[in-house]
Amino acid sequence: MSKKINYYIPNFVTTLNLLAGCIAILHATRGQLNTAAFFILAAAALDFLDGFLARILISYSEFGKQLDSLADIVSFGVAPSAIMYHLLIRGLTDYSPTAQFDPFAPTGVEMVILYSSFLIAIFSALRLARFNLDSEQKISFKGLPTPASALFIASVAFVSDNTAIYFIQQLSLNLYALLGIIVVICFLLVTSLPMFSLKFVSFNFKDNAVRYIYLIVSAILIIVLGSLGFNLAILFYIALSVIYNWLLKYEA
Repeated sequence: MSKKINYYIPNFVTTLNLLAGCIAILHATRGQLNTAAFFILAAAALDFLDGFLARILISYSEFGKQLDSLADIVSFGVAPSAIMYHLLIRGLTDYSPTAQFDPFAPTGVEMVILYSSFLIAIFSALRLARFNLDSEQKISFKGLPTPASALFIASVAFVSDNTAIYFIQQLSLNLYALLGIIVVICFLLVTSLPMFSLKFVSFNFKDNAVRYIYLIVSAILIIVLGSLGFNLAILFYIALSVIYNWLLKYEA
């Protein structure tokens, strides 16, 4: 396979990531949150795949790096913001005791609450800009990666329609819980908390123990708990990152 073809393959997959993000936004604006969440999942898979292919084909490029970030801000910044916007509409509807809330004509306070959803897109852009300028973030990250934050919000959308887990469903539609999620997600996106990446340089277990542990536990959570498993998998990722980096400092 020629070097020229090797160069284009990862970039083509990145454009598919961007396309999935655009489709997710389209469905989110229609209130079809489950479908939007599925396309965010697809975008995350494609985002992992383009990096994997770039490493396998040895086809890194500055163009590919910039294209990847531009695709990520759409798929993992704007798309989850659009989902959160509609989750907040549902939260405001449930919160209004007199059912006075009109999503097409929100009041001043309601407008501020709804527009707060786009803080996710803003902080995702800040996180991606810092990532592009930080040469240290190659095999580990500083702050929550944008795909992880987007997957968490996508899983909230899944849970919000899951009547089988009534308490969790109600929590996912609670206005204060949703605003809390926005605040925590935005903080984690720009924090300097070290977090491990899922980039496999080799498949040796010793060198990738934390990655294998995370993938195995996450797979079990998702298989057993379904949509709720995605939420717990992201929370487990954050907790495992904290423990892993504490152990590295302790050993040093």
